[in-house]
Amino acid sequence: MIRTGGTEEVETIQNEFLRVEIDPLGAEPVHIIHNGRERLWQNETGAWSGHAPVLFPVCGNCVMTVRGKDYPLAKHGFARRSLFACVEKRENAAAFRLLSNAETRACYPFAFSFTVRYELRGNLLEIAYTVENRGKNRMPFSCGGHLSHALREGVGAHFLRFSEEEKFLALVHDEEGRLNGLTSDMGMGKELKLQENLFKNGNTVIFGGLRSGSVTLFSERRGALAEVGFTGFENLLLWKPENANMLCIEPWANLPDRAGERMEFAEKAGVLTLAPHTARTLIQTITYY
Repeated sequence: MIRTGGTEEVETIQNEFLRVEIDPLGAEPVHIIHNGRERLWQNETGAWSGHAPVLFPVCGNCVMTVRGKDYPLAKHGFARRSLFACVEKRENAAAFRLLSNAETRACYPFAFSFTVRYELRGNLLEIAYTVENRGKNRMPFSCGGHLSHALREGVGAHFLRFSEEEKFLALVHDEEGRLNGLTSDMGMGKELKLQENLFKNGNTVIFGGLRSGSVTLFSERRGALAEVGFTGFENLLLWKPENANMLCIEPWANLPDRAGERMEFAEKAGVLTLAPHTARTLIQTITYY
């Protein structure tokens, strides 16, 4: 069921370090409390109402074209506005499932099961995205995370440290979020200094094909804040509303479309494909400090 609002009660998982509240609408965490402090953006400025949306079956602005037919799929897909069923609940873990239906097939013509599972282990939150092809044909898909990190100071007082040496060549996008073929050279190394002007006018920093499997967010005053690990994701995006003390660190499978691009969804950069009656799991982890 695709919805734009709901009154369903959140599901809570917890251990001695973390408490996470998850809304079945979108299977989205709405609170992550680590040692008594909120770590998710709570829209203090009214700039963005999200917390940590789940992106499926596309990430970003991506036209769904299947066998030459375009389907009316919204930016970031429909999962973030869909009601998931809670299919597992334990003290430190919960899983939420969305099954294909008439509404989803109208914009994504495949039979699927999409499960998002949250588990706490010490200071670590694991988010596992499992996609199952329940149809008779090969099924292209993508998924990703859009989790926010609440900051005590402005973003300019922070930097990122990647697990591998990287050439920080950001892919430039237009006002609609489509790639325009240009790149922005942001240097090379393991550390990337964050600045408010990187996100001016709604800009998203897009890195494709990273070597790293994790990135750590640091405060220059307070040290390490959170380490984000990503398994199965090739691309990493950074975004924030202007003048808001937060940062979204987003592992994505696919990249946004290029402006004017016209091709089958299955052929687009980063899109994954499942054979009939098979499944694949992609994992994101966040370790809080």
